Amino acid sequence: MKLTLPRICGLVLASLAVYLSVSHAAHGAGSSVAVPLTTTAYAQGKDTKGVVLLAVRWDRKWRCGGFENAQLRVIGFDRLPSQKTTDEESADVVFDDAPLIATKPTFDDYAMIMEPGEYALSTLQIKVARSVSDVGFFKASRSLFLKDGKAEGGTFNVSAGEVVYIGHFYLDCYKQPTLWRYYMDGRAAFDEYLASVKSRYPMLNIEQTQFRLFKTTVFGNDYVLK
Repeated sequence: MKLTLPRICGLVLASLAVYLSVSHAAHGAGSSVAVPLTTTAYAQGKDTKGVVLLAVRWDRKWRCGGFENAQLRVIGFDRLPSQKTTDEESADVVFDDAPLIATKPTFDDYAMIMEPGEYALSTLQIKVARSVSDVGFFKASRSLFLKDGKAEGGTFNVSAGEVVYIGHFYLDCYKQPTLWRYYMDGRAAFDEYLASVKSRYPMLNIEQTQFRLFKTTVFGNDYVLK
């Protein structure tokens, strides 16, 4: 599997300085707008809902941005326009499978069947450690990501009947630990990824998958599949 390397500019770093603040982690759960893809869920919603494909890597990244290690802990998205007004309310779609102790240096694949619409990043948590006894969290929540009707962190969209790939999510460590949206680099790598998805979800018309990356000016670079 071939993924792109990050290229981070000064503007991105300035944005991150606004977004991230040290806090204790909170735990959330998804809502009814999205559920993990199963044969039953797909049969019930394939014509009225969309399928979103992504991958997340949850292992600790060592010597990351001045810390001994860092670990992505939570990513959450709200369906727009978000009806939630406080940071305490859970995101509509939450990925929080990071293990507490043993981690593996691989991406975990996810397939979600979701209500059609546009979704924005609304929750991000990264655990950081300077030592075994000095541990904290970078946390960015809804009040920082969704401001004045704008999705500051980035968005993705899915339509009814679509299968959409939005990216591979992991950390980048340039100057400070942060989320970064990677992607499959080149048609051959993307086809290999789709083949692995098809083996797990044979009911999907995987050949029609849209390569439509999570759009962001903060946590990833633009890319067009060739």
